[in-house]
Amino acid sequence: MTAPLLQVRDLTREYQMPREKLFGPPPTVKALNGVSFTIEAGRSLGIVGESGSGKSTLARLVMALDKPTAGSVNLLGRDLHALDAQALRAARRDFQMVFQDPYGSLDPRMTVERIVSEPLAAQGGTDGKLSRADQRKRATEVLASVGLRASDLDKYPHEFSGGQRQRIAIARALITRPRLIVADEPVSALDVSVQAQVLNLMQDLQAEFGVTYMLISHDLAVVHHLCHEVAVLWQGRIVEQGPPERLFSAAEHPYTRALLDAVPQAQPGRNRRRQSALSNEQILLAQSEPSRG
Repeated sequence: MTAPLLQVRDLTREYQMPREKLFGPPPTVKALNGVSFTIEAGRSLGIVGESGSGKSTLARLVMALDKPTAGSVNLLGRDLHALDAQALRAARRDFQMVFQDPYGSLDPRMTVERIVSEPLAAQGGTDGKLSRADQRKRATEVLASVGLRASDLDKYPHEFSGGQRQRIAIARALITRPRLIVADEPVSALDVSVQAQVLNLMQDLQAEFGVTYMLISHDLAVVHHLCHEVAVLWQGRIVEQGPPERLFSAAEHPYTRALLDAVPQAQPGRNRRRQSALSNEQILLAQSEPSRG
């Protein structure tokens, strides 16, 4: 039996708060509290939850941009947080990230070629043998895979629309031919008319290259469109997990049901009242039932 591509085990992240009293230890807050899940190669897992639930902290730990207080992140059988700096740098070719804001994640002073090739340059050409011409060729290939042209290599980010910038960001993530892409709200900053194009692109890339996605999102429609499995995160814990068809039609945990009920409905004049009435109810309901893994 093939091992999962990504295995997260009992992941916990605590932050120390400013000391409130002169004596005694400073208070701590658990942004994540014993999170565990797996993702099979070529599949997609969506992480959903409200702001402050721990989604971005989880993304940072999976990307080894922050250290966990406890637990492990194993990619291709390697515990990323147990690797030394050199080994981690070499391992980063296998996992890349797409950020939320396509305007803020691209350096406006750099050409598209430099932006897209940056991961290769940071790793010495991935295998240490790629020349500048080879890097440009690789950049041309990944741009083509996201629907952009070779002539775009010499342009700057301000010359593109928001959707095109996010395609550039995806191309940058693809250039090292990673096995895993962590996408943190990849379409939330885009116009609704462009969101579907980017999501369809991500699906096409998964079908073509076998990329595995961990998608962080608060938008349940986006998760349903792209993901094979969904994990609901609440107060740093996964309270429910399953296929989106089952989770969104027959949710068991009250917090999941509250998230679904809070999705805006096409009923002018009723949305705001319905959403505000759920804000306290979802907390009370979620606290009244145990977690479901």
